[in-house]
Amino acid sequence: MKKNNIDKKKFLIKFLENFSGSSDVDETIITTLSQMKISKDKIQEVRNEILPNGFKSLMIEVNQIINERLRSQKTPKNFKTFRTHEKVIFFVLRRLEIFNEILDKHKFFKETLKPFVFLNTSKTLFQIADEIWFLSGDKSTDYNYYTKRFLLMKIYALTFSFFIYDRSENFQNTKKFLEKQIELVLGFGKLKQKFKKKN
Repeated sequence: MKKNNIDKKKFLIKFLENFSGSSDVDETIITTLSQMKISKDKIQEVRNEILPNGFKSLMIEVNQIINERLRSQKTPKNFKTFRTHEKVIFFVLRRLEIFNEILDKHKFFKETLKPFVFLNTSKTLFQIADEIWFLSGDKSTDYNYYTKRFLLMKIYALTFSFFIYDRSENFQNTKKFLEKQIELVLGFGKLKQKFKKKN
């Protein structure tokens, strides 16, 4: 794609703004091209270069946009004093807040439940979990690397599903739900350690 043709980042941000009011990806592409005063003839170019796999490609792009924003934003002044699970909670919640800022969460969630998309969510969830652990300072390289990510995948998926329907102020109910999920995992970890010591 020529550099002076379509600015990918600008196109995607505008695309996400339009996504909630459109019936599918192609309709959103046409609407977005029109608003950016780009010929509708470019729809095939967008399909091939920006969204080659339709909604599955959009999932990847959305994660990339959120990752960039997370990495560029400042953490709280006392962030260094946060315990690991507190850092994880911070990044999960911030990620959900950004998600809510850039697109219609209900429409996006509905699309992820479609069979051809749902099969790809595990890969996306692993990438999300990996990014959150990376930002939280995780440096594990042994089997714990995968264990931590698989556990966070489950926690993130449950929290995301709760967040979609959360109407509480500043998503306080989602925060409580997430903290409870983390607490359960930490409690299970301690119980597991005690069991190992007894044997």
